Order: sequence, then C-alpha cells, then structure tokens
Amino acid sequence: MLHGNVMGSLLRFSIPLVLTGWLQTLFSSADSLVVGRYAGSAALAAVGATFAFVMLIICFFGGLSAGVTVCAANDAGAGDPKSFRETMHVSLLLAFLIGVFVLFLGEGLAGSILRMMHAPEDIIGDATTYLRLYFLCMPAQMVYNTGASLMRARGDSRHPLIFLAISGATNLLLNIVFVALFHWNVVGVAVATVITQYLSASLAIRALLHEEEAWRLDLRKLCLRKDKIGRILRIGFPAGLQAAMLAASDIPLQTCVNSLGSLAVSGNAAGLNIDGLIFVTIENLTQACTVFTGQCVGARLFQRTKTVRRDSMIVTVLAGMICGAVGLIFRYQLVGLFLPETPEAVAFGADRAKAVATFAFIYSVMGTLNAFLRGYGVSVAPAVINIFALFAFRLIWAFTYFPHHRTLFHLYISYPIGWLIAIVMLLAIYRPAMRKAMER
Repeated sequence: MLHGNVMGSLLRFSIPLVLTGWLQTLFSSADSLVVGRYAGSAALAAVGATFAFVMLIICFFGGLSAGVTVCAANDAGAGDPKSFRETMHVSLLLAFLIGVFVLFLGEGLAGSILRMMHAPEDIIGDATTYLRLYFLCMPAQMVYNTGASLMRARGDSRHPLIFLAISGATNLLLNIVFVALFHWNVVGVAVATVITQYLSASLAIRALLHEEEAWRLDLRKLCLRKDKIGRILRIGFPAGLQAAMLAASDIPLQTCVNSLGSLAVSGNAAGLNIDGLIFVTIENLTQACTVFTGQCVGARLFQRTKTVRRDSMIVTVLAGMICGAVGLIFRYQLVGLFLPETPEAVAFGADRAKAVATFAFIYSVMGTLNAFLRGYGVSVAPAVINIFALFAFRLIWAFTYFPHHRTLFHLYISYPIGWLIAIVMLLAIYRPAMRKAMER
C-alpha cells in the first residue's frame, strides 16, 4: 500500500474484497431463492419486509467499524504495532458490548417497528418472528465486522474472503435443510443466519489469535480505553450515522412499497438482490480506497494519496458502469429466478432494478469521494451532506412525488437524484475539508 504502483496494488487488494462482497450477496440471494421457491412469495415478502430495518442497524454499526479501519490503518501505516494492538483490543470488546445492546433493543422493538412501517397484515406475524430471531446474531456480526476491519487495515483482504466462503456455504446448506427439507420457512432462514454469523466471528477471532506476535490478539488484554474509543468514534460515529440515515431512508420507501401489497413487497425483495450485488461491488472498492488512504496518511505519504484517489475513482466508476449494465439488461431474468411462478411480482422487481442499475456509476463517484475523505479522518461533513441529500431528500420524495406516481420505478429514481445532489455538495466542501485535515 505504501510503495510501488498504486493501481496494481489497489486491484490486488480489492479483488478479494469484491469477491467477499459478491459471496455475501450471492449467499444472501440464495436465502431469498430458497425461501421464494420452497416457502412461497408470502414467506419471501415476510423476510423482505424486515430488510429496511435490519439494514438500518447493520449499516450504522458497519459504518462505525470504518472508525476501526481508519485508526488501525493509520497505526499499521505508521509501523506502530503497539498502538494497533491497543486499537484491536478496545474495538473488539466495544463491538461485542454494542452487539449485545442491539440484540436486546431489537427484541423489544421488532413488532412495533414493522407495524409502524405498515407491513401487510398477512405477513406481519412471520416478519416479526424472523426479525426477533435475526437479532440473536448481532454480537457475532459486530465482532466479525470489527475483526475483518482489523485484518483489512493491515492489508489482509484474503482471510475475510475465506471465512465468508466457509460461513456462506454453511448458510446455504442449512437453508436448504431447514427450509426445503424441514419446512421451517422464515424460522429456518433466521436460524441458519444466526448459526453462520457465530461461525464467522469464531473464524475471525481465531485468525487474530494466530497473527505474528507483534500484531496478535490477546483476549486477556481486552479493555475499554477512553482515548482509543474517542478516536474510533470521532471517525466511526459520523460514518455510522451517515450509513444508518442512508438505510433509514429506505424505511419510508419500504412503507411505500408495502402500500402496494404483498406482490410488490416480494418483487421488491427479489429486486434488492440485483441492487445488492451492484452496491456491494462499489462499496468494497471504496473500502479499499479508505484503507489505502488511511495507511498512506499514517505514513505521511500525502502525495501518494492523490494517486490513490484517482485510481480508485477510475476502478470504481468502471465497475459501477459494468455491473449496472448487467443488472439493467438481465433484470427480468434475474428477478425471475426468485419468483418463477409470479410474473406480477417479477415486474415490480424489474421496475426497481431499472431505476437503480441504470445510474449505478453515479453512486461510484459519491462513494469514492466519501471513502477518500474518511481515509483522512474527515467524517462529519460528508455525514451531514449524505444525511441531507439522501435521507431527507428520499423522505420528501416518498411523501410528495410517489403518491402521484405509484410505481417502483418512480419511487426508486429518487436514489440517483439524491446521489447527484450529494456529489455536488461533497465537491463544494472538498478543498476546505482537505485543508483542515492536512493542518491537523
């Protein structure tokens, strides 16, 4: 990350990251595929109705782990294993405690949240059951995300890929057993997810325990230190809030989808898988930008970060264009995999994919700008911009434009419009934000 050709190093680091994201999305899609084919469209709708709320929680704490990534990358780039170990011990314990808190919070709020989102009455029972079971995996998910962030901060993107391949294959196998053979429907999907999340966390902890001595995890040294927590939260909290608001903006949109009935909900849930594959490609490429920038900043190689920014933008935009084109061209076939006997639902899913996939390259530009600024520790201003341009804008769109144009295409076209607004605002604050970061 600190020497040699940036583009070549960026691609070598990014490919395992992207493959990890693809595996994660494909295994998640396999969940939907198994549910849609063996438990029916109502069960798929029940799982899909929980998506926006689940993503709100996941995105907030996934964004919070960006603070771990940047701090650990700075430590690694500066060649300071002692500080890296301190970051590791604090962040892992913090992640576990937060995961336990979210578990209890989710158990108490699951039913109320779904009713507030106007989930259709014919699926709300199954959706509540799924959500309550799903929250059991929160401590494991938090620990795995933090462990993977620590590995990637040192340049290891290979082990998280291996761990996800193992846990994802296990998840798929358990889904087939629980849903197709045992007919547990949404309960089977949730139980399989919980089991495999704890498997992922165990694999990540085991790897950190077997690192070379200077960078090794010691469970006896897990602790909470005010200075480290402050450093992690200074970067991670705004990033987490930004990601959470982005996910929260899907809640009013999901409410709009719910108002169109169960077929729209199941079609939208199937269409999410196309979006998911596109977004996860872009987001993992931008994560590479953050890690490279963070290490270069830690090593004080500020000129090199400009090359990182340029090469990241080229790679990410090209990836967004290619993935978006594939999603657009094959949207009916891809959505149809999940709902082979429900053409009305397929039409809803294809409508969503058309609005999002066409303009995915715009998301690439926004994501790269956010990632680069985060690598420099600039997190608050981009968070405020994204909250306004994405969350507030989508909220206004859902309650003003959609009631007069009740199709999924007109609902989700709010995505690319919001991305464009965010890009314009990010470019407006870029120079002063970078100047302050350099001074700091």
